[in-house]
Amino acid sequence: MRIVVPLIAFALAACTPASEPPADAPAETATSPFIGAYTAMSTTAMAVTGNLDATADVLSFGKGFRIEGARVEATLTGDTDLTAGGGTISGGSGIRVNDVELRRIENVRVAADAPAPTLCGEAAPSYVILGRNADTLTLQIFSGAEAPGPNAHDSLLCGIYNYMPAA
Repeated sequence: MRIVVPLIAFALAACTPASEPPADAPAETATSPFIGAYTAMSTTAMAVTGNLDATADVLSFGKGFRIEGARVEATLTGDTDLTAGGGTISGGSGIRVNDVELRRIENVRVAADAPAPTLCGEAAPSYVILGRNADTLTLQIFSGAEAPGPNAHDSLLCGIYNYMPAA
């Protein structure tokens, strides 16, 4: 009998619905490993973009422009083939990346006193891949209708820009 009572109490406790967090408890949010301030490192980044401030949906550059766009769900790694045989993130940038994020470029805003950026030469940029390791962030800008990936035929890599975390 002594064993039956604790077993019944245990069974009833298991059937009780879990308590929900209080309404005023902060919701957990996923943080992007790319958010932060970066210093232009490659000569291309120094010349075209300047330093970078990255948020969840905006990349702001020291040369007076910003790229706005949301994250696109994609399974990319540093070794993913990006343009139907055209290379990989790590191969293109020369940087072995651990984290990768793909964003669709929805808008490029340029300050009134800044020159228009030449991210893709004459072509309009459509996607950006962010790749990083502990020491370096690489941005790879693409033009074309398709998102970069192993089966993309209408996607062209048109710029690689490397940065280091700002001190």
